[in-house]
Amino acid sequence: MTTRGAPSPSVPGPLAIAKAALSRATHLTIGSGVALEAYVQFGRTATVKVFGRKVESVVTAEPQGIGVRAIDGGRVGYGYTADLSPAGLDKVLLEAADNTKAAGVDGFQMLPGGPASYPALADLWRPGVSYTGMDRKVAIALEAEAAALSEPHIDTVEISEYSDADSRLAIVSSEGIEAEGEQSVCFAYVFAIAGKDADKQSGLGFTAGLEPAELDAASAGEEAATKARALLGAAPCATGSYTVVFDREIAAALLGLIASSLSADAWQKGRSVFRGKLGEKVGSSLVNIWDDGLAPGGFATSPFDAEGVPQSSTRLLENGVLRSILHNSYTARKENGNAISTGNATRGSYRTPPAVGLTNLVVEAGAGDVADLMGRVGTGLYVESVAGLHSGVNSVTGEISVGVTGRLIETGEPGLPVRGVTIATDFLGLLSSVVDLGGDSRWIPLYGSTRTPSIAVQGVAVSGR
Repeated sequence: MTTRGAPSPSVPGPLAIAKAALSRATHLTIGSGVALEAYVQFGRTATVKVFGRKVESVVTAEPQGIGVRAIDGGRVGYGYTADLSPAGLDKVLLEAADNTKAAGVDGFQMLPGGPASYPALADLWRPGVSYTGMDRKVAIALEAEAAALSEPHIDTVEISEYSDADSRLAIVSSEGIEAEGEQSVCFAYVFAIAGKDADKQSGLGFTAGLEPAELDAASAGEEAATKARALLGAAPCATGSYTVVFDREIAAALLGLIASSLSADAWQKGRSVFRGKLGEKVGSSLVNIWDDGLAPGGFATSPFDAEGVPQSSTRLLENGVLRSILHNSYTARKENGNAISTGNATRGSYRTPPAVGLTNLVVEAGAGDVADLMGRVGTGLYVESVAGLHSGVNSVTGEISVGVTGRLIETGEPGLPVRGVTIATDFLGLLSSVVDLGGDSRWIPLYGSTRTPSIAVQGVAVSGR
């Protein structure tokens, strides 16, 4: 199955290399009972950073290589190399097979079977990432910075960055898997600093798409400047229990961490607060969340996962009820016939074997934009940035304690700016206390790939003055 753009005919593609690797295995001293999987990745990446209206750095890379997973009687070995010559392929095949000898036996370790039938997905790859010149990519970062600096009270732009990736990959296994695909993505983001006397506040803006022509650099800069400027004069609000409206970016960050606890790996290791709650109500009836590997527009959309299993749409929470957790083929087998892979095998690169991870996290929206949502809330706290997200969130216990900045919500309108306060809740408390959702969903690439609206949560403990 292929979804890629046309490669140069003179250069073997990932699928040809993966097939060649498995073909060569038949002539090596690898036992006939060893199952083999070849994962081949080609990539092109570019990152541009500007500061003070000048280019600070330009970094490009073309990572490519092969990862080989070998399984012999429940023993797993893995090897990888960037050497795609015949000698390099032979070496990594032998290394992976030899590494099985040092592994313990795990009867659930098997490669997924094939051949698989993959959905036909369009619009995953665009030529612009590879064919747009570096001068244009630099111009996008400069334009985003300039747009922020042109706004009142913006002293400086701490970061203005353009980044992209164009990747092609293929998976072929001795069990019949054969898949090839290509994806592209690019984005620009800006951190603007607003100043007034000694007061300094920051704001984030971004724009994302499948190729540079889809980016709106000026809007990213203006968004960052608007957020930073709105926080000038911020001070701690009174300690108390608030209805908190989480901006889309913050909702994406928190819900992504919550959804990671729905990984079968975390579940089976006893590291999830959701363990044992399948079929139970764990959230408000307003909460509907999917992991959707086939979502149009998602930055993790693909016909297949990182071990060649078809990706799918998995409903995690339905009207607040926990309906499913996320599996790859290994974790599904550990459920003794009570589960199948949900197509959620992921890899950081060809250097790592597959693990369980999110694809596109999709939250069902409500109605209206964030202003409408604040109008319905009436009184509360609007949160648009957090500090200490990773240190302040415990994915095992589900506890959340993070510093936030934003605005008070007064008579349904944004009020005084707020900073220097901490909110405290937990995964189950947050989900069960959702009282409203906006209709302002947006794809957010900052914490994986998430499409979420602004979300209102009642009874959040806020520690201020």
